Amino acid sequence: MAEFNTGDKVTWVAEMQCVPHPEGKTDRNGEVLPVFRDKAMTGTIVNSCWDDRYTVRPDGTTTPRGMDSYYDKMVAGKKLSKI
Repeated sequence: MAEFNTGDKVTWVAEMQCVPHPEGKTDRNGEVLPVFRDKAMTGTIVNSCWDDRYTVRPDGTTTPRGMDSYYDKMVAGKKLSKI
C-alpha cells in the first residue's frame, strides 16, 4: 500500500456518480438524461486520517468563496493511486 503525503496528485474510481447519458439520450425537452456510473476522478491529497482514509480535493471544482473544503471527499487509501 502506498504512502500518500499532503499535496500528492492521486486518482481513484468513484462509484455510482451521476454523469450525462453515454449515448446522449434526451428527455422530451431536449436535455441529456443523467445516469449513474463509476467515474474515474483525479485530485490532490489535503490531509490524512488515522484509519487509512484521506481527504482529497477533486480537480476541476470551483468552491464557494471562503469554503475551500466544500467539495472535499474522504477516500479510502486502498482506492487511491498516485499519478
